[in-house]
Amino acid sequence: MGQFQDGQYNLKNVARRLTQVNTQISIPFIYSSKGYGLLWHQYGLTDFNPADNYISLKKQEQSTIGNSTMAEVTTTSGTQKISQDQSLYLGKFNVSKDGEYSIFLDLGDMGNRHFVVIDGKPCLDQSNMWLPPTAGTLVNLKTGEHQVQVLCKSNNTPKLSWRQSENYTTFRSPVAKALDYVVFYGPSADKVIATYRNLSGNVPMFPKWAYGFWQCRERYASGTHLVETIKEFRKKNLPVDVIVQDWQYWGKYGWGVPKFDETHYPNPAEFIKELHDLNAHFNISVWENLDKKSEVAKDYVDNNLFIPNSPWVDVFNPLGRETHWNALNQNLFSLGVDSWWMDATEPENDALKGKKTFLGLGDFYRLTYPLFVSQAVYEGQRKTSLGKRVCILTRSAFLGQQKYGIINWSGDIGGTWDTYKRQIVAGLNFTITGFPYWTTDIGGFFRPGRSQYTDEKYHDLLTRWYQWGAMSPIFRIHGYQTETEPWKYGQKVEDNMRKMLNLRYRLLPYIYSEAWQVTKNGSTIMRPLVMDFNGDTVAVNRQYQYMFGKAFLVAPITEPNVSAWDVYLPKSAGWFDFWTGKRFDGGQTIKTDAPLDKIPLFVKAGSILPMGKIIQYAGEKSADTLEIRVYKGTDAKFELYEDEGDNYNYEKGKYSIILFNWNEKKQCLTIGDKQGNYQGGLKKRVFNVVLVNENSGFGTVADSSGKKVSYAGDKIEIILQ
Repeated sequence: MGQFQDGQYNLKNVARRLTQVNTQISIPFIYSSKGYGLLWHQYGLTDFNPADNYISLKKQEQSTIGNSTMAEVTTTSGTQKISQDQSLYLGKFNVSKDGEYSIFLDLGDMGNRHFVVIDGKPCLDQSNMWLPPTAGTLVNLKTGEHQVQVLCKSNNTPKLSWRQSENYTTFRSPVAKALDYVVFYGPSADKVIATYRNLSGNVPMFPKWAYGFWQCRERYASGTHLVETIKEFRKKNLPVDVIVQDWQYWGKYGWGVPKFDETHYPNPAEFIKELHDLNAHFNISVWENLDKKSEVAKDYVDNNLFIPNSPWVDVFNPLGRETHWNALNQNLFSLGVDSWWMDATEPENDALKGKKTFLGLGDFYRLTYPLFVSQAVYEGQRKTSLGKRVCILTRSAFLGQQKYGIINWSGDIGGTWDTYKRQIVAGLNFTITGFPYWTTDIGGFFRPGRSQYTDEKYHDLLTRWYQWGAMSPIFRIHGYQTETEPWKYGQKVEDNMRKMLNLRYRLLPYIYSEAWQVTKNGSTIMRPLVMDFNGDTVAVNRQYQYMFGKAFLVAPITEPNVSAWDVYLPKSAGWFDFWTGKRFDGGQTIKTDAPLDKIPLFVKAGSILPMGKIIQYAGEKSADTLEIRVYKGTDAKFELYEDEGDNYNYEKGKYSIILFNWNEKKQCLTIGDKQGNYQGGLKKRVFNVVLVNENSGFGTVADSSGKKVSYAGDKIEIILQ
């Protein structure tokens, strides 16, 4: 159903309300472990498994919990202070038999607390500066009366309801004009998702640099600040490919205006060129609610291109999309901007409710705004230039948006262990709805404040989150009013981050080849275990483990102060500890070492893993030497994909593929004839082939040992013992 913050992984009987708000992306699509997908084709609000039994809640007179406090938060009008006062509500309800029940909380608007207690036991408990209006959970209840407590922000109006769990699923769309849904039969999840994408739009390739590291913070304050930060990354040998300019660079030009204030960005084209000369790429934040009084907004206003009685551009209007791109092109893209951060594209917190758009009532098109924002930028940039692949980071999404070159992230989340765990679940549920590129604010958007730089407890969380980020489709850090650069947290944190950066960049040949499978075959990089181990009931229910591509099993550390970690190895031909090379049988839980500088990683037997050199940015060094790691146990194959790294020549067939095949019976690796070519493609190279065992784990003394073979594009067979 998309990206939700309720922590629910298996959605059977879970109640959800599909609205687009900060941290929540509603995609009316489900995948069943029985091997089918279902797309509920509606554009407006949908209730999934609605709970219709309402509990009468009474607000308590002593409503303020603790002392009234104020907190600074990011809003569409800038940084503001809001009240954190909370109120307590009490209620009771009866159920007629023992069993599982769905509980649904509706705050009526964005809140900062989801807290529901039944009979003295919390069943919903989450805090953040922003939380979606609704949340659902499942509880087991005995026959009889139950006491309820609800705690929320004082200006919320909470409603609480319940439903007994049943063996059916309900969709309810109150503004629907027709019943319309599509069933996709797999039975594999890959087939379901590929068929869905063939219908709604396939996924283009990103530039190769987008699979490197994204350095982001709230915020860089000048062009000089951006350049000096990249220089420091280069000086410290910390790999990076993208640096991000968050909001408010517009300064004197007015809120949300896509134009640099020359006070701090006196020559934008010059500082962007400096970034390019440092082999970094530039991403910039753009909003769709620019100041109507600004000069840039004149074309919008003159042509009635704002939604009436709303600050938001009417991107449903083709002229609105064209005008928006023209403004971005004239003021940003023409200066050298490489990619886009389309923030608040829900639009901000369900803002279409009660409005009228170019296409019709906002309530009917309520979930679709982000689709049209991405369309405006993707189509506009492709018409303007084919030299740069479109790359859009955006906060919301809708069906079909994957065809517009988008990456989603999970919004303004908190910096706690509980929130971090919820992001793993949110990401896995999101990617299985057909959107392959997703990320989070590593370390959380809302952080502890100045103490974060010295607090070792927070460093533990930040390091573990960073490790998980390195094994996510897009690797990006961010933080509110925070200096997120690795060296700000001390040498220990910096060194641990460097290890994960180096690993990420060595894996780029693998990641880029997996990205080609996304584009070519409808594959998915971040893969819930139900995708590859549907017949393994234990694996299917492991909500904090996943496959990263077809080779890696990732088991992020989700608790503090950990030195060992339980990992379930799904039923298969076997698994290899990536770090040590030790082999394990599948279908068992093992305890693995988990020092602070490593994330538990296992490689499936029957995998071929290409690894590149240690580099500081994508394309720094020629890929003339690659390490090819073979994990025996069953037959294996891998397609090494390479192209020019940017532009759309790959759509014209300008790319190459080298097919690697491992024959388990013959203990033979076949490197096939090179297929295809492109400008700058290597004619000769060296493959260092390593048959992985306990003497050749990644990082061991034998890491670089292997059988070196020269390859000039012709088939080679190598016997490995």
